[in-house]
Amino acid sequence: MPLPASLIASIVSAIIESASQSAAVDPAQYDTYVTQRTLPPEAKQGVMFPPPGNGTVVINGQSLVLSPVAQFRNQKNLIVMPMGIQEKKEVVYITDASKAVFRVWMISSAENSALKQN
Repeated sequence: MPLPASLIASIVSAIIESASQSAAVDPAQYDTYVTQRTLPPEAKQGVMFPPPGNGTVVINGQSLVLSPVAQFRNQKNLIVMPMGIQEKKEVVYITDASKAVFRVWMISSAENSALKQN
């Protein structure tokens, strides 16, 4: 015996609603995670201006070369594209063996305060 279309629609609707409710994440969970992320102890701290798009980045007024595999992470520790950064940011960064900027973490004010205390 085939199932009525209304029953199938009801089941699908319940599944979608359940999935969307479990996917909703409390923004406070991100704040907790971000304050717990570990930044490398050798990282340097500075203020980064929006990358100009020519393979360099300006940190603390100094133009630095970007590594070909440079990675930028936002305050939520998500990878972001350099061209998506449109304003100056407090950052910590590390360089590779050739002194090119290899990793950049944009930090929150709480992380900035914690780093200054250390």
